[in-house]
Amino acid sequence: MEFIINPSLLKEELGLLTPVIERKATIPVLSKIKMETNASGELALTATDLDVTMRSLQVADVLQSGSILVEGRKLYDISRELPNDPVHFQLNNNGQIEIRYKKGRHKLGTVESSQFPEVPMNKQGGVCVPAVILREAIRRTAFALTTEQSRFTISGAKMLVDENCLTLVATDGHRLSFARFPLVNSTGQKLDLLVPKKALSQLEDLLDREIRRCGVESVIEISDTGNQLCFVAGNHCLFSRNLTGAFPNWEMVLPKNLAYTAEISSDDFRRSLARVTLTADDRNYSVTMEIEPGKLTLKSNTAEGEAQEEMLAAFNVAGSQDVHSLRFNSRYVQDFLQVVSKAGSPTFSLGFNDGNSPFELFLPIEREGYRYVLMPLRGE
Repeated sequence: MEFIINPSLLKEELGLLTPVIERKATIPVLSKIKMETNASGELALTATDLDVTMRSLQVADVLQSGSILVEGRKLYDISRELPNDPVHFQLNNNGQIEIRYKKGRHKLGTVESSQFPEVPMNKQGGVCVPAVILREAIRRTAFALTTEQSRFTISGAKMLVDENCLTLVATDGHRLSFARFPLVNSTGQKLDLLVPKKALSQLEDLLDREIRRCGVESVIEISDTGNQLCFVAGNHCLFSRNLTGAFPNWEMVLPKNLAYTAEISSDDFRRSLARVTLTADDRNYSVTMEIEPGKLTLKSNTAEGEAQEEMLAAFNVAGSQDVHSLRFNSRYVQDFLQVVSKAGSPTFSLGFNDGNSPFELFLPIEREGYRYVLMPLRGE
């Protein structure tokens, strides 16, 4: 195998594939990246952890076709430091891959490509979704996924596609994030998928790259083969297993009606909450919010200290003098505020029925498109 490639392109592609590789792979071959060249002048790079597989196809000056496995993270580290001159790869007689450039060279050991796991096949004829829509849906929901591996059915996000919209839902049992975007689905196909957390993270990176490279008109094709999901964007394929099991009845979690709502300044609230959180309990970051006509108060109180801040808020119940209290994990609310900041919304809305029921945060003009529901904290 022998080829010449632009080092910037190589670095970018390896940067996309390397996160797929487990840092402490229990199966040695899973720490490798498969490199394949063909007579058509293409270089294929593939990484997998058996659950998620990423494949990239790039143009290169191929001098000899071949296929080998190389230590993935080591190759990426080398690519990050290469000078900006064409890089020459060649498999020598000792079974090493030589990486030559103007000022020097590296040699890395290789493994026969036959030891690499079988790569899934791309299924044609999936549903095409605008890349910017899917990326935004992931950004608005993926942070709410559980990190507990034992909670299998909520370790992935529910992805639904029908004739009119794309819906993504994520939960960890304490909060639920819902995003829905209108969609023109000319195929009429419907998808009901449970996408693992790692696959969503890789998918967001892939979408970022595709949008930077090809613009906001980029699309991604999504298909389902039953036990494997396939996402195709440009010259990249991402494969992931489709999680099985019953996802929670998320529609029951979304409040049907809200007795009280308040519109709040996003930036003021974010700054106040950050300050009050400094004296919150490190176990659950408990902060209490008291809401009354015209204002709200944020409070935290521990044995080490306490904090309190007031700010203006537009409360919707005219004439009511009641003070309503909500106690919540401030880190969960800060995750939502990051979404608000990226959306550029100067305000957000809070809706609730009482201090013991789930409450909801949403963008004032997008409630049907983005809803974030939290369970209040109990006890003192």
